[in-house]
Amino acid sequence: MLGYGLDRVLFNAGVYRLQDPRSRVYNFDPYLEEIMPVQEFDFDALTAYKTSSQDESLLAITKEHGTKFTGSTSSMSGVLSQFHHLISGQRLLNHKMLSQTFVAPSNKFSKVSRAPTSIFLRRKNGVHAIDADKSFDSPNVMSWLGHSMEKLLTTTPEEFEKFRRSNAAEAPKEDGSARCFHYSKQGNFLIRSQLDAYDPRLPGAGIFDVKTRAVVSIRMNAEEYETGLGYQLRYDHGEWESYEREFYDMSRATMLKYSLQVRMGRMDGIFVAYHNIERMFGFQYLSLADMDRVLHGQTDPCLGDQEFKMSVHLFDEVLQRATERFPDNEIRLTFHVSGKTPSYMAIIAEPFTSEEVDNIQASKKDIFDEFKWKVVGGQPDESKMQSEWRDIQERVNEELISEEATEQGEDEEAITNDVNASNVEEQPKGEEPSATGAQMTEAPAQAEKPIMGWTLTVRNRVNGNTTDRPENLEPSDDWALEYFLQEIPEEGRGKVHANLQKSIMSIFGQDQAARDVDLRFYRQKIQKWTDAGRRWQEEQKEIDEKMGKQIYRPLGPGSEAASTPVSSQDK
Repeated sequence: MLGYGLDRVLFNAGVYRLQDPRSRVYNFDPYLEEIMPVQEFDFDALTAYKTSSQDESLLAITKEHGTKFTGSTSSMSGVLSQFHHLISGQRLLNHKMLSQTFVAPSNKFSKVSRAPTSIFLRRKNGVHAIDADKSFDSPNVMSWLGHSMEKLLTTTPEEFEKFRRSNAAEAPKEDGSARCFHYSKQGNFLIRSQLDAYDPRLPGAGIFDVKTRAVVSIRMNAEEYETGLGYQLRYDHGEWESYEREFYDMSRATMLKYSLQVRMGRMDGIFVAYHNIERMFGFQYLSLADMDRVLHGQTDPCLGDQEFKMSVHLFDEVLQRATERFPDNEIRLTFHVSGKTPSYMAIIAEPFTSEEVDNIQASKKDIFDEFKWKVVGGQPDESKMQSEWRDIQERVNEELISEEATEQGEDEEAITNDVNASNVEEQPKGEEPSATGAQMTEAPAQAEKPIMGWTLTVRNRVNGNTTDRPENLEPSDDWALEYFLQEIPEEGRGKVHANLQKSIMSIFGQDQAARDVDLRFYRQKIQKWTDAGRRWQEEQKEIDEKMGKQIYRPLGPGSEAASTPVSSQDK
């Protein structure tokens, strides 16, 4: 459950600020305001995350229940987002709840959220586990901070301080029971969902997700996040420094995945904590109905629920086709919905061996390890360091041997040249020299791997009438989905695959310099707000030091509090 009285946020619409800007009264414990730096938190004490294919318990439960496929909410939400775009006819976002002070909002999803999505289908113990493709993953401080902040929001200050590296007492090591999961069966899928938080007063099972949301200055430059630390959230509405801006960006980028994760985990909603890495600003609870209003244009869950079930059914159909085509392989599947009209989904399946997938998934391990060592803190990988020293010594030994061979070879070079000169034959014009030596032993080029591809098109019928997408659907309406999954001709699969890879590279494959150029103007604009926010925050600290910190507690008839506010020093 949430700590610090944060459960009040669950039952109030809108943003709940940590500190009221007008009265300067803290709605919650000021301990939450200053976030523990990632360098000071002992992440090694937390239970390591396991992908679907690594989770032996998940694989066993999947086999026990007779389902063919299994995955986690995080590994499946990207693909299911693509099915949303297809089934909904690329429905635009509903931003009617934004204020008039927010100038010209876009009703389209962000480019990254519309990019092709890839997964690996891994064969494990007789079932197929879905893992997200890590080829283009990159480390960032926000993902690490999400783990520590989740611990912060659900424990007491005393318990949380035990995870500080400088604490004399050793941090309590979590065992396997520290991560609780909910399992749900959807057709041929068994889906694992991590249980972040619970409150019995919420509808349904009372489960909800905890999300930490860094402000725009951090998200726009995650590699150099220090430059955006001064950015503040000061206003409810407006284009900059507002909770409205953060909600708007979230709606275009991650809200669709959040809503799908909520549906997969049979949760009620998400608890969002807004921060700038250094400082916590406020909190907001978004129920599934709140998210459906933005994504589906209505609060009644019948539209989103039916679309989710249809998406899972189509996903199952694709995976069945892929495993029939490559029964003995592990498979990478890439999904993308065309922005053209009529809209369609292109799907490419590539077979791999288990070792090949392991290598692909581990290709960024060194980068992540280095980031953890340099940015997050902790001890470097000793086995890796020893391996690096062995490599260095081997190169030194090779160099010594090479130098000895060179000295011996210099004496023989003249003789060798004389012998070779007597055996040279002039090649007739127009003919290539005959293959000799290494050329004769060169291995033939390997043939390209066979790939498979499909296009998926759909048509919606509501109450017998064909429509681009359901609008204002009611539970009594009859919504049927017709679909056609067709193989791409063999001669066309390579081109589709190349186009998908080109699209992925254009979005995720940019180097740092290219990203800096693309985002230069936007970052310069944000930097002005960041610099001003840093100065403003210094002024606020001086005021708080003079006035002291007051924490909210109920007063008046019926309350148990004293008749005057209490300062944090008296708490």
